[in-house]
Amino acid sequence: MLNVILLDSGLELVPKEIINEKSVIQNAKKRGKNPEETLLDISIHFHAMKKLDYWQKRGRPDIIHMALIMLLSERDLIKNLYIHTINSKIIKVNTKMRPPKNYNRFVPLMEQLLKIGKVPPNSAEPLMEILNIKLKDLTKEYVPILLSEHGEKTKITSLCNDKFLIGVGGFQHGDFSEEVKDVFTKSFSISEKILETQQVVCRLISFCNSI
Repeated sequence: MLNVILLDSGLELVPKEIINEKSVIQNAKKRGKNPEETLLDISIHFHAMKKLDYWQKRGRPDIIHMALIMLLSERDLIKNLYIHTINSKIIKVNTKMRPPKNYNRFVPLMEQLLKIGKVPPNSAEPLMEILNIKLKDLTKEYVPILLSEHGEKTKITSLCNDKFLIGVGGFQHGDFSEEVKDVFTKSFSISEKILETQQVVCRLISFCNSI
């Protein structure tokens, strides 16, 4: 079985630095929400986001949406699943969760999670919950393994071990944060070329399912 974490994920509510930008206000008004309660999305907030630090890594909840659908379609293979966000939040994903396949239904779910801390809000067994821990604390239970284009080449099947916590990038451009690199000191590459998040996930579950 696999333990997987999506690292530096481009998943966050609109930050205060751009809360008054036109695209943010218009999108929030259209949806009947307060701007600070809406999900940052580069397809909507592209020009406003250029004012943010390391903006190229941010505003891609669609990457997480796709990765969750793929990972949880193989729920019998996934032992534990986490999301680490660009703002260092740790989200525990219940492997019983069936993420909505429609992106427009996924967005309000993430907004509720990031605002309240779990979904459903009053559930004793939430589908997703923000944990009050740091990345370094979470990884103490596992051997943290980072999948990176800069890592040592290895066969995917060597990673199919439930003692490992497999870290996959949840962003579109750039490098892993210093926080991630400080914790995930073992780094491996599973391809000769750069892979997108969904490609990494697809290979990981396909190969580990085959053994």
